[in-house]
Amino acid sequence: MEFVGNSMVWDEMGMGAVTNDFGRLFPEYTFDGKAVMGLILQGRLWEAVKELGNGITGALHSQTGEVRMLFITILILGVVAAVFTNFADLFQDHQVSDIAFYFVYLLMIAVLLESFAQGVGVVREILENVTTFMKLYIPTYMIAVGSASGIASASVYYQVLLFVIYLIEWGYLSILLPTVYGYVILTVINGVWMEEKLTLLLELLDKVIGVSLKVTLGGITGFSLLQAMVSPVIDSLQSSALKKAMAAIPGIGGLTEGMFEMVLGSAVLVKNSIGLYITLVLIVLCCVPLFKLVLLAGVIKFGAALVGIVSDKRMTNCANRVGNGNIMLLKIALSSVGMFVIQVAVITYTTSGGR
Repeated sequence: MEFVGNSMVWDEMGMGAVTNDFGRLFPEYTFDGKAVMGLILQGRLWEAVKELGNGITGALHSQTGEVRMLFITILILGVVAAVFTNFADLFQDHQVSDIAFYFVYLLMIAVLLESFAQGVGVVREILENVTTFMKLYIPTYMIAVGSASGIASASVYYQVLLFVIYLIEWGYLSILLPTVYGYVILTVINGVWMEEKLTLLLELLDKVIGVSLKVTLGGITGFSLLQAMVSPVIDSLQSSALKKAMAAIPGIGGLTEGMFEMVLGSAVLVKNSIGLYITLVLIVLCCVPLFKLVLLAGVIKFGAALVGIVSDKRMTNCANRVGNGNIMLLKIALSSVGMFVIQVAVITYTTSGGR
């Protein structure tokens, strides 16, 4: 049974037009947005999640086949490299074994860089998708926030969300992703020397990238919380003054106050439902590419751990650090998604007025 007010809410908030735009931009993700919104309005969250998750299972399963060959290739190249390094005494000229090792090492580099390029492409897709998605839904969500809380909160949080989009488009895409790419290239070069002369530089880059992600995520969250201390209070004072003015009307003051409370409560329900809808769709949108990043990083790290039992440490360290590069990509993707999820959660909670 459809929620009585679902159609009206869906049409009045312009969700239908936004969902149509979403379908054109992301044709691979198909779901009944109106039905999902209705389930959320009724409090049937688990059913809404299942409705959104239909069709995702098959896409997740298809990702496992793509990384299986990568894992087998890493193992084979690691064993072959171990043969040339551990049995170098069988060759009269050690240069033959060294040349053979570097040839296998170059093959390993080609395989790892190819997999890393796939990871970079996935992260770039995630970052572009989440920013495009939020650009679609921010106006609708801010209208709901303004209706439930007030203009001050809506305008402030609108600016915060736009700043997050700018941060991801400029900071993550233009600075962090190229830095991670540089880290992986230096990892490959580092394996050429037995002494691994670039180890300290690689550790420094690793820390810089990790700290940058923590600072951006913590900074945006902290700034949003600071804004939440002021803007919702201003709107609450204005709402309280309006409610008291209505209550002072002779004869109909009590009825008017009750209607005002009911309308405001309905606006808060709609706003919270739209916020939850945006969060769930955003997570589903990024679910498959995030799963692929996890598989790539896990397969490379696990393959490096197994190869390390028998193979040369340069080969092992190279694979292991490329795996670290894929983990950095995963952290960047999770941070971008997490920033929007946290922002929507903060906005939803702080503009509910204690309801």
